[in-house]
Amino acid sequence: METEIRILNKPHDEQLQRWFAPLLEHGSTFAGPNLDTQLAFLHTARGELPMTVNEAEWGNSYTLSPWTHYITYGAQETTLLPSKLLQTLAVGLLAGLGKWLRRAEFNRVVMVNNWLLSTNPWPAWPIGLVPESIATLVKSYPDHAIIFRSLNEIESAGLIHELRSAGARLIPSRQVWYYPADSALVKRSRVYRQDLRLLHDDAFIWKRNDQLTAADFPRLAQLYHQLYVEKYSACNPQFSAAWLQHLWQQELMEFTALADDKGTLVGVEGACLLNGVLTSPIIGYDTALPRELGLYRRLAVLPIKAARERHLPLNLSAGVGHYKGLRGGEPVMEYMAVYDQHLPARRRWPWAVIEAISTYGMAPLVKRLRL
Repeated sequence: METEIRILNKPHDEQLQRWFAPLLEHGSTFAGPNLDTQLAFLHTARGELPMTVNEAEWGNSYTLSPWTHYITYGAQETTLLPSKLLQTLAVGLLAGLGKWLRRAEFNRVVMVNNWLLSTNPWPAWPIGLVPESIATLVKSYPDHAIIFRSLNEIESAGLIHELRSAGARLIPSRQVWYYPADSALVKRSRVYRQDLRLLHDDAFIWKRNDQLTAADFPRLAQLYHQLYVEKYSACNPQFSAAWLQHLWQQELMEFTALADDKGTLVGVEGACLLNGVLTSPIIGYDTALPRELGLYRRLAVLPIKAARERHLPLNLSAGVGHYKGLRGGEPVMEYMAVYDQHLPARRRWPWAVIEAISTYGMAPLVKRLRL
């Protein structure tokens, strides 16, 4: 039986081959301009995991860049603080912290199980695989911090325990909204039932996954960009039309679009199933249209409905917590585990500071505000 853990430049796994084929051929920015990385794959006897390897790339999406996650995105999120004084102090603190993190090569990282999505559910890992995997990663990337993203106590409690036992830091990164399979909270949600009724009115035309064509994807990418990049943050992945089209053609992501009575596409939702958990990384709509049309409500209810119909758990990522909570979502803290014991002290200190700020500052705040 094969037991060796090793790093591959190209995957053996069929799903990984289909998912990453155009990136391996054309480079990672095929997926989007702020997704600049090198791909590698962690091969074990129990399967393979995609990895992203970075050196600096300060303008990358937060899904690749911890500097963007904590500094650029963090500065934008200071507007949620309850007073102007706190906002001003936080911006100044982050500016100084950001300079230090750059000098400490904070973006020199390997991220394990990174599918270039905001949410990356983990497969079940057998006990004992973590120490071997970390040893292999440290040997292959001695100058990089090793990061395990998208961990939470519902999906990956055992992995979290093993990573902590192996010496990794467990750093709160954000609060996500989780819907267990056949959730009783969703079933009881009056707001969820109201949203379902919107799906059956005649205000818009639904275009299902098999009704879409390749010609639709420039517009669908534009709608995603309007919401996630222009309205929310340029720190989010700026997915290209070619990448979304690839995921659709390979049946790796299922898309649903909304069109008006003239046939113009005005909304999109895309969902994918990874390691038994449904996620919805793509949602967008024409933000110039009136809010009263309920475009977001119509689109955001689709993954909740799909998860119930397929008896699957749903991880609906972070953001708009009040909205997701009213529809039966349960808040769960998401963590990144960072292994840095092999690095010099000047590289470890920034992670220690981020760990303290996130544990004692960020995490209690997002829980209290239900972000």
